[in-house]
Amino acid sequence: MGTTAHAEIIAIGTELTCGSKLDTNSQWLSRELESLGWTVMRHTTLPDELELIIEELQRAAKRSQAVLITGGLGPTLDDLTREAMAAAFHQPLVRDDQSLQRIEAMFTARGRPMPARNVVQADRPEQATAIRNDWGTAPGIMLRVPGNNTHQHCLLAAMPGVPAEMRPMFEHLIRPHLLDSGIQMCRTVIRTFGYGESEAERLLDGLTARGRNPEVGITASEAVISLWVTARAASAETARRMCAETELQIRERLGMAVFGEGDAELHDVTAELLISSGQSLALLEGAATGGQMAMWLTENSATASVLHESLVLPVWGPDCRLETWPQYARDLMQGYFQAHSCDWALLSSPVEDQQAPGGVSVRRGMVALASAGELETVDVSMSGNLAIFRQRAARTALNLLRKQLQSAKSS
Repeated sequence: MGTTAHAEIIAIGTELTCGSKLDTNSQWLSRELESLGWTVMRHTTLPDELELIIEELQRAAKRSQAVLITGGLGPTLDDLTREAMAAAFHQPLVRDDQSLQRIEAMFTARGRPMPARNVVQADRPEQATAIRNDWGTAPGIMLRVPGNNTHQHCLLAAMPGVPAEMRPMFEHLIRPHLLDSGIQMCRTVIRTFGYGESEAERLLDGLTARGRNPEVGITASEAVISLWVTARAASAETARRMCAETELQIRERLGMAVFGEGDAELHDVTAELLISSGQSLALLEGAATGGQMAMWLTENSATASVLHESLVLPVWGPDCRLETWPQYARDLMQGYFQAHSCDWALLSSPVEDQQAPGGVSVRRGMVALASAGELETVDVSMSGNLAIFRQRAARTALNLLRKQLQSAKSS
């Protein structure tokens, strides 16, 4: 099968294409397939239109080795998945006796007569296998069809659209048929702060190139850049080795910008460094962070233990403006550490909103890291998505402290 096993996911239902319902099934199935070594190449959402479904099934079967289908297996006239699968691969629909018996038994167990229309749920393409549904009335359908010149066949598996039925059906009855992808996958996520996506990609210098194995993907959220390293190989050991080699290259190129792995948060990493070194922190937050750092660090008792005190200052002083704030903060800190038994302080300034040439909105602010005798300030002014201003400013401040603590730890 080579080094890549391709899969696609097709979600069927006009309620999805018109936006009245959200397709969460495709996201869930993608994660499951990736964990099995499959590469998901497409998500397709289709309305309840027979010809569209037929055409897409035929194309998908030629492109991929596995196609997972959700929705369209109910008893109503707009449930067309069974009919479309049969027509797409030139097979008649046949009634599966075992499926019909199970459907009838389910209605009997509920103390209700089975509506006549529900018998169609027992239909399947002639060469397909019915997948029993222990969680609802609609059986699934599994069908193997000829593929293209690069793979011998394609496995199509149709499941109900209801997540409570689809998920256990996949886990118990379909997943075993997908374990032969022939590919082992290793994935790690590296979390960084300090570079934008474009600058991070420049520094990575080819590691994010298309077609590379391991693949390195970049995602950004609230100024945190996550690097998704995915290695695929014939053995799990080889995949892990490839992943580790690329991770080492990333760390060498991005240096101190790397703060953790997986779902690590910058504030948790900083708090853990404070705890391990037996040091404490004070927070004096103006409007630039507005209590954001305190909110993060007090999410649990372990991280909250590093806080000596936390203050949110709506006004730093009657004469304190953004331009004078660095000196104001420096003067304040001169006496602060004599009166308070803590090792570090993180501060943030007032903010000012301005209109730059061309009508661009700019929010101006600063953050600072203070210790006895020293104060380092950073301008966190930004334009663009001002909704993340406070998060970005708070992370910039915490990152100053993290880098100091990590440098001290490694020296």
